[in-house]
Amino acid sequence: MEKNMKENFEKLEERVYDALYNSDLERINYELSKVDKPTLVTGVGGSSVVSEFASKVLSERNNIITRNTEPRDLNYINKNLYSNILVCSYTGKNYGVALAYQNELKHYLLSSKPTEVEGVTNLTYSNSDKEKSFISLAATLAPCAVLFNYYKKYGNDYWKIIDNLDSYSFDFDTNCDAYEIFSGIDSSVCAKFLESTMIESGIAVPIIHDKYSYCHGRSTLCTNMNNNAILFSSGTDLDKIYLEELKNHYHEVIVFESNGISDEFYNLQRCMYLTKYIAESKGKDLSGVDYNPLVKKLYYFKGSM
Repeated sequence: MEKNMKENFEKLEERVYDALYNSDLERINYELSKVDKPTLVTGVGGSSVVSEFASKVLSERNNIITRNTEPRDLNYINKNLYSNILVCSYTGKNYGVALAYQNELKHYLLSSKPTEVEGVTNLTYSNSDKEKSFISLAATLAPCAVLFNYYKKYGNDYWKIIDNLDSYSFDFDTNCDAYEIFSGIDSSVCAKFLESTMIESGIAVPIIHDKYSYCHGRSTLCTNMNNNAILFSSGTDLDKIYLEELKNHYHEVIVFESNGISDEFYNLQRCMYLTKYIAESKGKDLSGVDYNPLVKKLYYFKGSM
């Protein structure tokens, strides 16, 4: 991939606008509104962030049981408990997508390209300016914006989403061994993005803590390593303790306020700029990653799992 991270961030808002302005939101919203039974949601890589967000949107907006799952896990879970599966994929063509269709559930595809597979309901969003990047930026935020528009019931008032998008800057010391991410189901979308991006780009080592599980011994790690902390705070008593104590045990503490799906959508964009800041501090480019040669061999894997 070309090293063009700066350009891709400059075009991020424009590409989200394109997905909202040029997509048939009325049809997408209508089809999503008909999903009224237990639903599996799946995606891989950057699209696993989208599928995590989609799972939350459908659960809260449609008041149904949902579960976000990796494509491989579809071979092992009891799919008889579910009626639908929503596949999230930028191109709609990877092997994980094909795996998701190998069942008797009703299939939906949220993608920038429609599929001709029989029986699949296409939820296709506009992608007129294709993003060329190793790390998915607009390819992650744009479909999440389409889902967020459905959740907020904005309809053609999608400009409310665009008006609240902005660039973000950070200023902290990135010289650390790892980033310990304090999260939970209420901030799982952002945690998933940070983890996948840090690992896939090689800019940092992420460690995700469930905020309550951290109370049961996981604090030992920071006494043996020079780590930074990232806290998604919803203002609970536990968060207040973390806000007070983490600064005494971590090199740097980065805090995101997180209260509900709206915060999580905009925090996702903020997390993108956070990874940009870390990448720049290390002289790396999220769009043009010097990746392991093993990537090419594994990326096109097809076979039993």
